[in-house]
Amino acid sequence: MKIDLSYVERIRRFNRFYTQILGLLNNKLLKSDYSLAEARTLFELNQTSNLVSRDLSHQLHLDPAYLSRLLMRFEKQGLIRKKKSSKDTRKQVLSLTTKGESVIVKLQKMSNDQIQSSLPDRTEEDLEQLVEAMDRIEQIFTGEKPQSKTFTLRSHRPGDIGYITYQHAMFYSRNYGFDTTFDAYVASGLAQFAMNYDTQKEHLWVAEDGATPVGSIAIVKTEETIAQLRWFLVEPQAGGIGLGNKLLHEAVEFCKRKNYPKIILWTVSNLYAARHLYEKFGFQVTTTNTHQIWGQELTEELWEIEL
Repeated sequence: MKIDLSYVERIRRFNRFYTQILGLLNNKLLKSDYSLAEARTLFELNQTSNLVSRDLSHQLHLDPAYLSRLLMRFEKQGLIRKKKSSKDTRKQVLSLTTKGESVIVKLQKMSNDQIQSSLPDRTEEDLEQLVEAMDRIEQIFTGEKPQSKTFTLRSHRPGDIGYITYQHAMFYSRNYGFDTTFDAYVASGLAQFAMNYDTQKEHLWVAEDGATPVGSIAIVKTEETIAQLRWFLVEPQAGGIGLGNKLLHEAVEFCKRKNYPKIILWTVSNLYAARHLYEKFGFQVTTTNTHQIWGQELTEELWEIEL
């Protein structure tokens, strides 16, 4: 179908407006030392593990020769490292160095600050309508059918500790018959996390449907070399479309970026959906303990994965 020129002109007008808003017409992104293409490459390497240059070229729609020169420059600057793929020794897997991760942190902060300054005094309703419109634009351009729910992940903020305690208590009481000692267990752990939060080695994510929280997951430092996965929950109304997989992926990738060699987690044997996901990601049961806890007899399991 040929698109009417009035639609084409309107789309072009929006493109001009949007690039001006984000400042992408500048030669260097956000007045940094990096061009837009360079920054996009670093962002992609930060987001996706086990990338090879060919995949990166496809994802970013960059000319392979140009990308090769860019990667060589990054390697000389100490921003990325290359190692042979364990699956195909002819290929080299790309990843960020510690220096590269620090550059990304700075660029992300600059990008966040830029968007914040572009939207002064907007209401929560304005922002919700904005991101919903952006989601719809993305769906139309990619040809994807809109899902009944669109989920986003964010870092925790004031009020989330109470939400996670309440939702865990209600979920496990309704579905598994846990008593109020479980409430105290969750509340105590979350309180300690909030008081001793290590921003460099720990993180707590909340999943939202619009502005409504519908899930959570966290990584807590137990030792310098061991991360513990905690407070993993997907509410029933958000089940069945991959949110649990998305949360777990985010947590595992965080641990890889932070150079944890091992992740552990505790669960109970009758949480079948969660156990299936842990197995899918490569976790294995190393310890079991059957005893009275939270008002009933349960088998606790310690799961571990080496990264």
